[in-house]
Amino acid sequence: MSAPSNSGSGGPPQSSRQSAVRRLIRSERGTALVEFALIAPILFLLVFGIIEFGRALNYYNDLTQLAGQGARAAVVSRNPDGTAVGACNGANLSIQCQIANTYPTDNELKNGISVCLGTLQGDNSIATNTTPSIGDPVTVRTRFKFHFLTSFFGAAITLSSTQTERLEAPRTWDGGHVDGPQATTDGINACDS
Repeated sequence: MSAPSNSGSGGPPQSSRQSAVRRLIRSERGTALVEFALIAPILFLLVFGIIEFGRALNYYNDLTQLAGQGARAAVVSRNPDGTAVGACNGANLSIQCQIANTYPTDNELKNGISVCLGTLQGDNSIATNTTPSIGDPVTVRTRFKFHFLTSFFGAAITLSSTQTERLEAPRTWDGGHVDGPQATTDGINACDS
């Protein structure tokens, strides 16, 4: 007796089907997609982490620059733009007002900055009710609560910069702080330790 022939059934021979299944099992099609799906979250975390670090560093550099400008203005008793110290918020806080409202180049920083001018205390707070004399140190501190864009849980860090210099001219300014609207919401006060 001879084996039945597949020639009349219209389908491929049995061995052909088995070799097609073997080729499909051994095929590497789609592996690149699976590998990318496994690596993509790590890659995106790394890329966005670098971007966020760059943003935070930029804000920190801005705060450092603003604190330096404010301290220099305070020790010569002139506004950062060179004008005489004037009223802001009902007191002679125009140095703090200019640092908080005029000089930040980014709206996010302008809304969230807190600027304090006074005398640095031992507990790292700034006393705003002191009257320093020529030669006494005066301090300007800037603070900003940095909110991460890529955070799903509202994570934030507080960036702060402090600059202290010795008073060179008779003081015409009042100690105190000026906050942007978001700083008040975030509970940021640059005068606190």
